[in-house]
Amino acid sequence: MTTTSAAPLAVIITRADGKVTRIGPIPTPDAANAIRTSLTRRTTIPEQASATAEVAPFVSEMPHLPLLDAEPDTVLALMDDDEQGVEAPFPSLWDRLVAQHGLGTAVAVWKEALARPIRRPCALREADAQSASRAEADDVFDRDLRELLMEHTGPGGISPAALNDALAGIRRLADAWARSLQRPASPDSD
Repeated sequence: MTTTSAAPLAVIITRADGKVTRIGPIPTPDAANAIRTSLTRRTTIPEQASATAEVAPFVSEMPHLPLLDAEPDTVLALMDDDEQGVEAPFPSLWDRLVAQHGLGTAVAVWKEALARPIRRPCALREADAQSASRAEADDVFDRDLRELLMEHTGPGGISPAALNDALAGIRRLADAWARSLQRPASPDSD
């Protein structure tokens, strides 16, 4: 649907499973149509290929995902969000960022967000110092590994969900390796 209304608009995405996601308010018809077009472009990603999107008037009584700022802090804050993050159903944080700001801007903002340290929302107590050290080390490891993987795969080369799965697998391997180094040598190993 193409509209020329001056009232705020929304893009309504309906997935194959019948679930609906609304994005808005969107101030101009051009912006709304650009987002709709991006979210319905040809793709081999089944969830996106089977979705439909339309531009409609914004209805404030309905829940909507807001427009995203092209800011690394915004992206970093939403990455783990169940409704909007990288593992959210289509349209995920990445899909929306690309739809609103274009692939070049999305890649630049995404890489900058991944390079930033993760900020913990609450102050840690003295008793939590050891787990805090581990959490900080995990954050640094994840950030550096994300950056390394993104540098070597390029835009569109690895999905955010696949990247998170790879990070989880690498962390399990690293933990197993670290535990093996801490085990005392068995008497039979001499």
